[in-house]
Amino acid sequence: MEADDQLLSSSPDLNKKRLTERMRHTEDLIIIDFLAAKEEQEDITVCYLRGLADETKLRELELSICDRTSSSLQRMLSSKGKLHKIAEAATELALGRTVLLFHNQQIGIAYDTLDVQLRNVEEPVSEASVKGSRSGFTESFRNNLALIRYHCPSPDLMVEYRSTGIITKLGLAVVSIGGVTNPSLLKEVHRRLDEIPGDLVPGDNTIEEWIVDNQGTLLPLIESTERPDRVVGGLLEGRIAIVVQGSPFVMMMPFVFLQAFQVSEDYAWNYYIGSSIRIMRLLCAVIGMLLPGFYVATVTFHHELVPTPLLQSIASAKEPVPFPAVVESFSMMIAFEIMREAGVRMPKQVGQAVSIVGALILGQAAVQAGIVSPIMVIVAALTGIATFTLPSTAINYVIRMIQFGITLLASLMGYVGIVAGVIMLMTYLSSLRSFGVPYLSPAAPFDFELLGDIAIRRPSTFNNKRPSLFHPLRRLRYRNGAKK
Repeated sequence: MEADDQLLSSSPDLNKKRLTERMRHTEDLIIIDFLAAKEEQEDITVCYLRGLADETKLRELELSICDRTSSSLQRMLSSKGKLHKIAEAATELALGRTVLLFHNQQIGIAYDTLDVQLRNVEEPVSEASVKGSRSGFTESFRNNLALIRYHCPSPDLMVEYRSTGIITKLGLAVVSIGGVTNPSLLKEVHRRLDEIPGDLVPGDNTIEEWIVDNQGTLLPLIESTERPDRVVGGLLEGRIAIVVQGSPFVMMMPFVFLQAFQVSEDYAWNYYIGSSIRIMRLLCAVIGMLLPGFYVATVTFHHELVPTPLLQSIASAKEPVPFPAVVESFSMMIAFEIMREAGVRMPKQVGQAVSIVGALILGQAAVQAGIVSPIMVIVAALTGIATFTLPSTAINYVIRMIQFGITLLASLMGYVGIVAGVIMLMTYLSSLRSFGVPYLSPAAPFDFELLGDIAIRRPSTFNNKRPSLFHPLRRLRYRNGAKK
């Protein structure tokens, strides 16, 4: 019989031997025998991994075992989640639970004593908010589920536990709202999770790569967020969340492109302010993607479109620069990306200073050395600042990569190249799906009603219907008496 198929034995010594072998003789495996004081009571072997088990919970468990008549032990004995195989006991140990093996019986019980020191709830780093909730997810699996429960205190909130990965048995929780989430969507999510064949699933990004509709795309087809209020907002729309053990990010699906420009804070302000800020983000995405290419195309091919005084100013500024505009543009964009990455990776105390001082010094030195023109420095700085307004880090990276392709096309064909690049990009976006939902919805296919609350921020009193994109079972948000 293979190791993973070995059943628990009635012999305690054999069980301990097999379990030790299955755990690869790891030295942090603690095995303690508790012998019964009376003949009619059973002997019990307690197994746990040092460092994962809470000392306080272990002492309480030991007291319960010593007092065989205690109610807590009786509840454990009546538990339905009994273990019958060595592999099951080993998996429970790896998950941080304590395993009780009963002598002269072929069963075991797993008792939750997990206690790992993790950071407390803090404000999300990647999704900071001026107004609204300040709580963010942490690496604690139970804490993340509790935060979702806290922000959505509903008996309809449904949590389904599962694991993936042959070696790691990574813990997952699929979260949805009963009566709102479409069962066919929930079934599809479970099907894709079941098809993950990997031995090792290190985190949420690996899971995302396995379950997306198109595994070769640059764009994110699943949303990743640190904010519990954003997760709850998505659940109420009929979407599904996946909480991954050890990750401070929660995945949400389906996900459409225009949702990348929304933040929970939009609904914390007046709808005029929220709509204006959301439109500004869309414009900044266009600026970040097209401005370098527009500059290169203008100074290379389309001088006649520039007013004469401005053209003279650009020409005089570019006169000492020996490189064409496209080389200037690429060099500045690459330098800006290097400084941005350095600012992120450096310690927090010096990272911001390094990026700002580096940009000033390098920009000024490059202009004085005649490597780039002053207007190119302005274009690169404005492009970079525009991308900082995008709330989604994944979309931020995508926009910054697309700008290189648009700039290259602009250097070859001018404005025609920019238009061609935009057409190709929109065509590609239209071909993508996120769990069957068109990625450019509700812009393509066009739906004016849905576009009214995605492109802008519709007043809550008029936002009576859930988005039909996700096919929720219950379309109406408000009951009788609410505004429609």
